[in-house]
Amino acid sequence: MSKPAEIKKAFDILESKLSMPLVTYLETCTHCAICADSCHLYHIDQDPIHMPFYKAENLRRVYKRHHTVMGKLFPWLVGARNLTDQEMDGWKDSIYQCTMCRRCSINCPIGIDNALIVRTSRSILSAMGKAPEMLEEHTEKACTVGSPLSVTKQDFLDRLEWFEEELQDELDDDDYEIPIDQKNADYLFIPASLEMMKFPKTIMSILKIFYMAKVNYTFSSVRYDVTNYGVFNGDDAATKSIAMKDIEEAERLGIKTLLVSECGHAYRALRWEAPNWLQKEYSFEVQDIVEAVDDWIKEGRIKLDPTKNKGRVTYHDPCNMGRNSGIFEEPRDIINKVSDNFVEMTPNRENNWCCGGGGGMLSMPEYEKNRLDSGTKKADQVKATDATIVATACANCQMQLGQVMDHFGIEAKIESVTDLVANALVPAKDEIEVEDE
Repeated sequence: MSKPAEIKKAFDILESKLSMPLVTYLETCTHCAICADSCHLYHIDQDPIHMPFYKAENLRRVYKRHHTVMGKLFPWLVGARNLTDQEMDGWKDSIYQCTMCRRCSINCPIGIDNALIVRTSRSILSAMGKAPEMLEEHTEKACTVGSPLSVTKQDFLDRLEWFEEELQDELDDDDYEIPIDQKNADYLFIPASLEMMKFPKTIMSILKIFYMAKVNYTFSSVRYDVTNYGVFNGDDAATKSIAMKDIEEAERLGIKTLLVSECGHAYRALRWEAPNWLQKEYSFEVQDIVEAVDDWIKEGRIKLDPTKNKGRVTYHDPCNMGRNSGIFEEPRDIINKVSDNFVEMTPNRENNWCCGGGGGMLSMPEYEKNRLDSGTKKADQVKATDATIVATACANCQMQLGQVMDHFGIEAKIESVTDLVANALVPAKDEIEVEDE
């Protein structure tokens, strides 16, 4: 049970977040339920708790109680309720079973941003100590250890040493070294711990691309995980703290561009959200690795052979990269350069179905069954393409898509966009041989 101090803190959070957009969204919903059909979770079992407007109704009832005349005078008549411990217990399953993908917002006739409503609700639940245990744990570790997966500085440096040794052999270059804490580099590259520990191939692919494109970059031994679990948890203090540490490290190293690895929410947080949260202008640019690779290909810094990627390729738009950040064409331009057999899913781009792994869902084992079942729309999309390779630009999506393919018995390999680029790289010595011929 929440303590009175926690309930007061939660109420203060609600009051502080009642911006004009949020109030507008709470007051203008017509309950048409069009949003329900656009939600991948609702398609599991048509349970009302998965309806986006139902999630919003939780917060709307409390808002009415404290900010409308009818809610203050006749709460029973308009369904207004106080912010109580019992009321919050009724929110939890609905609010945390949401990936905040914003597909419902795209389809809402009024354009209500249900992701904003859900995150506000999570902030309240977190303040009352009602966030899922593992989500809380990962957020705390991100703040204290520097990584939600508890990757320490030594773990990180050991990984880089392993990558360096492997690439010296693969690139046939005994002098190859991975730069760490190099000041005034063009790029500071910050990976995600999920890639470092679960998808090391992707980091190796990115390092090969850096090598071939002759990129002036550096890693940081201080900030080595770009993941920001405060975004999922609704903990504003943690969210700002994590983002600020990345920004301060970029400033300390004097780099030109902070390069975010294939991590959708981390890119959105640093590129679009943090300047507003922190009221701060950057002294550097923020780019996603996919944007940078697309630039390098178009500049002729990377030579590619699309025949090296065998099989039919389709692309999954990560929600935070696509709908929430507008990166649609760059990954497609890349894939069309590294594959001769690319086919689109339908629908795609801003209307693409969420894979089901976002919003921290991968860190909430209590909802695992629904998380996997909610991939049914994505599984249908993949099957319809007959693709043997599903490419995406987000490690979180990679993890979820792999599990969804297994869950629905689909034989398709999951690859990052940078993996496909690395597969298609033409080494400099091969270029010379071709020119000589």
